[in-house]
Amino acid sequence: MVKKKSSAFLLFKMGLRTIKHNIAQFLAVIAIGAIAVTLFVGLLANAQSFENRINTTYKEGNLADLFVTTLRYDKEDETQLKSLLEDKANVDSRFYLPATMGTRNVNISIVNKDVTISKPFGEMVLDENADKDDYFYIDIDLYKNNTSPGIYKLGDEVSLEFDISSYGLDAYSSYLDLLIKEGGSNILANNTVKITHKVTGFMNHPENIEKSSYNSSIVMMSDIAFKGCFEKILNDNYTSLGVRLIRNYLNYFLGFGTEDDTFFTVPNQYLIKLKDGASLNDIKGIVEDYYSSKSDNNLYLAIEKEKMPFFMTINNDATQARQFTFVFPFVFFIVAILVILTTMSQVVLKDRVQIGTLKAIGIKNRTIYLHYIGLTSSLVALGTLIGEILGPIIIPRILGQKYNILYSLPKMTYVFPILYGILTAIVFLLLGALVTYFVCRNEVKLKPVESMRPLSPKIKFSGKAKDEQKVAKLSIKMAFRNLRINKVKTMMVIIGILGCTALLCCGFGIEDTIYHGVDHDMTNFNNSAISINYDSGKTYDEAMEILSFDGVVGAEPFTNKESTIYKQGGNQTLTNIFLISKDESHIKLDFKHDVVAISKKVSRNTNAKVGDKIKFTLNNKTFESKVGLIYDAFIYNGLMIFTDNPVLSEEKITYSSCWIDIAEGQNPADMKEKLLDNYSYIRNAQTQSDWQGYVEDVMSGVIVMTNAVKVFAILLALVVLYNLSLMNFKDRTRNIATLKVLGFSVKEITLSLMFETMTITTIGVAIGLLLGFPFLLAVMKTNIVELVEYLFKINVLSYVYSFLLTFVVSFVVNILFSLKTRNIKMVESLKSVE
Repeated sequence: MVKKKSSAFLLFKMGLRTIKHNIAQFLAVIAIGAIAVTLFVGLLANAQSFENRINTTYKEGNLADLFVTTLRYDKEDETQLKSLLEDKANVDSRFYLPATMGTRNVNISIVNKDVTISKPFGEMVLDENADKDDYFYIDIDLYKNNTSPGIYKLGDEVSLEFDISSYGLDAYSSYLDLLIKEGGSNILANNTVKITHKVTGFMNHPENIEKSSYNSSIVMMSDIAFKGCFEKILNDNYTSLGVRLIRNYLNYFLGFGTEDDTFFTVPNQYLIKLKDGASLNDIKGIVEDYYSSKSDNNLYLAIEKEKMPFFMTINNDATQARQFTFVFPFVFFIVAILVILTTMSQVVLKDRVQIGTLKAIGIKNRTIYLHYIGLTSSLVALGTLIGEILGPIIIPRILGQKYNILYSLPKMTYVFPILYGILTAIVFLLLGALVTYFVCRNEVKLKPVESMRPLSPKIKFSGKAKDEQKVAKLSIKMAFRNLRINKVKTMMVIIGILGCTALLCCGFGIEDTIYHGVDHDMTNFNNSAISINYDSGKTYDEAMEILSFDGVVGAEPFTNKESTIYKQGGNQTLTNIFLISKDESHIKLDFKHDVVAISKKVSRNTNAKVGDKIKFTLNNKTFESKVGLIYDAFIYNGLMIFTDNPVLSEEKITYSSCWIDIAEGQNPADMKEKLLDNYSYIRNAQTQSDWQGYVEDVMSGVIVMTNAVKVFAILLALVVLYNLSLMNFKDRTRNIATLKVLGFSVKEITLSLMFETMTITTIGVAIGLLLGFPFLLAVMKTNIVELVEYLFKINVLSYVYSFLLTFVVSFVVNILFSLKTRNIKMVESLKSVE
């Protein structure tokens, strides 16, 4: 019993002395462990928090599992679907109408009853004085009050413009010319109709999870509100007879009403929510079988929520958040293990005489192993604890800014990934223990007498007087000798430095990629001084009238609409379609007028290649054309088609926007204001600076991530380089003392140390620079933003910055340690065993 206490006391005292003599290196081990765990656990917490916020949104909004859209109304559909799915799912209905609201694409959800599926949820802002049955709700992201920078306020009159060309009303519009009121117009002769209604509320909606500032959104109207708006524009423009004829046409020819006229906007979409235990595939099969059994199959599309664009976008981000966790911190864990390995190697080497003594007095090998493993485990445990405390607090708040910019989600709450947090601690401790075991094994397996005998110095001199002219040559020889006899440590140092450099390249490269994308699109797609949007479609001649305005020297109209694009039998993607005039010069793409051009993002999402035929929707119609070009774009992703393409020959083309060139010397911002003041039909205008600001807003979350990468990379570099330099200095104490005895100056000794460490640093930095671009690809491809397509690039200057940060930090740190050579006591150092 006494012996055990004595052994424990000896090991305890030995441990305290080891900590005292190596406190700086042990702090570096704790720091690198804390950084690695902070990143890993923090990124896991970020991913879990993001997923929780998404699930909360969909649960509270009761998002539909299946969206069934029909071509024509059949009053039996809803009854039959409810009967078929009674025990397996709930069914709700709505009239779903694509439209534009101001400058935004929206989808009007028109309902005639309380909504139970895909419904508004959470906090709403309501006009208490408005009719509860005559309501019009828009996304709460657009709400403006004294503290919010939104677009609309309660009571604002909002215009909604939707396409009616597919209903065939224009074919009969000439008969209505005699039924137009004085001061009215034949609005049904146009392709679009505009209605207006006051905003009576702002809502959270599960289909508006993507913020309306950047994406199309759902707006909700009661059937009473929509019917009132529609009848108002009819009454404002047609006589009572004309209104009656139009209503009869809508009701009986297009199915816009039931026989008792209680539902003016009959449903064209059914929302199906599964009950517990039901299979989505089974439900979808039942629905498709029902429609296929009808003599007049009116099914347009039955699509699962997982394939809806809004769901795919955020689900993709959630998946990437998980993947990102296992990319970025991987480098830190490797470096952390290397730091532990090199640190404990030196500690054990310095303690070899003590180890021999312990064995000589009868202490078992197992006890010695446990002593050093316990020492390592204490350092790793402390670093892990710090990381697991800081990670879930810091990282989600940094990366969560991206999600707050792009999505409407519940507030972030603290999340700790319990399972992964525990596993991280266990795995990290086991790796630390395993590394320490292998480090100790070579010394512990020696006989006590071998351990207690100091290692022979690895430096030899001929005893000749020092030749001043050969000092540099000798210093270089010593440096190469040290590299050769310490190959394992040299490789560890190189790996640590290349990791730091690659991370810095990645951080700078993310920012380079973003700004390269902006510059690319401004050069190839958005190179006009100003772009304007109209409040309604304009013909080519109407759009070109702006050339008469003083200071405007060029105008090219175009249309940008949302479209569903797909290859027959392939995946669908919701993206932009650009209709460009036949004389277009602002779009720097070279493709023929009888084909279309698609961006690489669309090509990847639809699997369409050059020569394939691709389908796209426009004005509620589907067209098909051959792909003639696949082009690079950062934010101008979509499909581009000339307005004189043969597939559009029967379409009445109108333009929603126009690129404006101004005279030299004109200020774009001033000209923008003049255009808005003089043309009431210009809905909004933006200069290149406005557009660039918009893109930077969208990408600000990624910029935050970029800065995080840089900060952690610099922290890693500082910790690694400090630890390695300190270790190298302590490892060379005996050699330095020997050189001082032989009369070498501090300057000459410093030259040897610096040449060795900077050679290793140069090799590590060079390899790290080569790995910078592949690491950028790995990080960015797990952090995709659906609004853009990255055009990867790292500027030469970024490589220079990465080189300087690592190389200069290493140089400065080593200079500081080299200056300490004057403090080394020769007699004490030569007595030691280092």
